[in-house]
Amino acid sequence: MISGKRIGRGEANRLWDLDLLTLGAAADRVRRWLNPEPRVTYVIDRNINYTNVCVSGCRFCAFYRPPGAAEGYVLGWDELAAKLQELKDHGGSGVLLQGGLNPDLGIEYYRKLIGAIRDAGLAVHGFSPPEVVYWAGQWGLSSKEAIQRLM
Repeated sequence: MISGKRIGRGEANRLWDLDLLTLGAAADRVRRWLNPEPRVTYVIDRNINYTNVCVSGCRFCAFYRPPGAAEGYVLGWDELAAKLQELKDHGGSGVLLQGGLNPDLGIEYYRKLIGAIRDAGLAVHGFSPPEVVYWAGQWGLSSKEAIQRLM
């Protein structure tokens, strides 16, 4: 039953155990309740992994490589431009940036990365709280100052 109230931990845990089709059907019921119009919209975005070098070592991440690892990379500017153009060619509107806590990348790298995406006419959906906190420490800024400089 849709009550319109936030769900609790127990109900959330039960949702976690549902198969994907059942969960999708439940989500659609909520969507129809909140937005009864028979119209669904979506955006076309793309995840771009700009680096896999990371010092965090999160246990759930099989993607990262420590600094100096042979498999570590930072996406080149030409490859980024190609990915952005491909996204635009498919009607895309935004980029979700995913990367690691790379100690070799300074604020100017991130400003250039954001600028390239914006210059391509795309929205930037990027950066997690751990990234911002890490960078702020690396750059000698508060988190607020780091965000302001990136904006």
